[in-house]
Amino acid sequence: MIYAIILFVFLASIVAIGYYLNQRTPKPEGCKDLKENCEGCKIASCIHHPSYRKEEL
Repeated sequence: MIYAIILFVFLASIVAIGYYLNQRTPKPEGCKDLKENCEGCKIASCIHHPSYRKEEL
């Protein structure tokens, strides 16, 4: 039981450190905003798909 708890804490620590380091990484130069440039594709479940855009009346 102790080994399982130690393994869980170790793996959770790796995930937390990876998430933290990923958030600190700056966006590369030339990174575009996908929402404005997306014209749509066959993947309708993508959040960037034009069907998710709200149009103002």
